Amino acid sequence: MLFFIIIVVLILILFIPIPLKLKLHYSKDRYYVKFYNINIISNDGGILKKILDKKEKREKTIKEPKTNNSKPKDNIDVDSKEKKLNLKQLIKTLYVDLKRNKFKPSIKFSSDTIYSLGDASRTAICLGLFYNINPILLYIFSILFKAKLLKNDFKPIFKDEILFEFTISSIITFNLAQIIYIFFIIYKSIRKNRR
Repeated sequence: MLFFIIIVVLILILFIPIPLKLKLHYSKDRYYVKFYNINIISNDGGILKKILDKKEKREKTIKEPKTNNSKPKDNIDVDSKEKKLNLKQLIKTLYVDLKRNKFKPSIKFSSDTIYSLGDASRTAICLGLFYNINPILLYIFSILFKAKLLKNDFKPIFKDEILFEFTISSIITFNLAQIIYIFFIIYKSIRKNRR
């Protein structure tokens, strides 16, 4: 009975969907990156800035004497040169393998962009160009994700000044089994390219 309960719990852990919420905003006066409404980076602080400030204070208080322990470089074997990865081939293999993967995490992506290019005609022309980003984004996302929502709104402002601000919000839903499978695909592609 206990063995059955453990197996059920493990299956639930592997297949329970986990949503990751990410929000980015940039404007002339303000910027921030939020993860589950937790301020990671912003112009007025953020968790990352606090962590870096604490690290700097620690480094200032504890100054270790520098030691010059320079080791001579080992000779590179001929075999290790042959086993080096061909990056171009690896990207091609990864692209094909990830594209074929049917067990992908899902993504909901939306953005709001307000812009002005200082000239009404240029602003109007760019509106059409910006809306052509949607199919390109959909293609990029489809390599790694199942795109459940892809919504980009562009709001032109016809002013005699250059203005650009955007807000991006996305929810990536995945489970541990999908992540393990994606890592397996990456590992398999790396091994294939090392042969």
